[in-house]
Amino acid sequence: MNLQYGFQHQLLPKWAYNSVDFFNDLVNKGVAPTLYRGIKSVYDNHKEECPYKEEDFSGFTTRLDVDTFVAVLRFPKPEEVPMCYCALLYMDLNTKRIGYFTMEKGQDPADGREIQFLCGWDKDGKHNNYGSAYVDKYNFGDVMLVRFFYNVFWGLKNVKLPEQLKQESDHSTVMECPACKKEIIFDNSNISEGDEFLLFCSFCGRIYRLKLVNNEYKIENRIKE
Repeated sequence: MNLQYGFQHQLLPKWAYNSVDFFNDLVNKGVAPTLYRGIKSVYDNHKEECPYKEEDFSGFTTRLDVDTFVAVLRFPKPEEVPMCYCALLYMDLNTKRIGYFTMEKGQDPADGREIQFLCGWDKDGKHNNYGSAYVDKYNFGDVMLVRFFYNVFWGLKNVKLPEQLKQESDHSTVMECPACKKEIIFDNSNISEGDEFLLFCSFCGRIYRLKLVNNEYKIENRIKE
């Protein structure tokens, strides 16, 4: 495997689980500069020329709710299996518990089609696989990935992930984001009394855990003020 593999699958998880400075750099110095400095140091240590530039990396950091911080790290397009499209770091701000998750390039052994694996590395170095999807059938964007791994990180069960809509319809609900006051429109056609679900505000980056109680949507988690 090349040096980028070691960076994505070994060094970054090590920093995530053991280095407060790494999180501080992501927030204060930016995701792209921090990732570029990291990968360049790897190539420099091996006395090899780094083939990447800072603009090859991107991402963002945000506080999703009062308890959860996330950093999305986007890498250069993976050229081989099992390189990563991106990684997501989560932190429980109360306990400082960390989660490091990856979306990895894969290949279906049956027909050779490219496939995306939703995986992660735990603090003990164990690699976990949470499922997969075909690239040409479903492309996981940032919003879906953030919500999916939020679910995994908190161990939430039977929580729906409704799609955020661009406009209202006969099967939609409009909710005002408590943080930024923008309207969030979501599909309510598959939500029943007592169901819980996650809703993502694409304007400010907050995630809300809601529950339908007596035909009203009740926020179940505490939201950053």
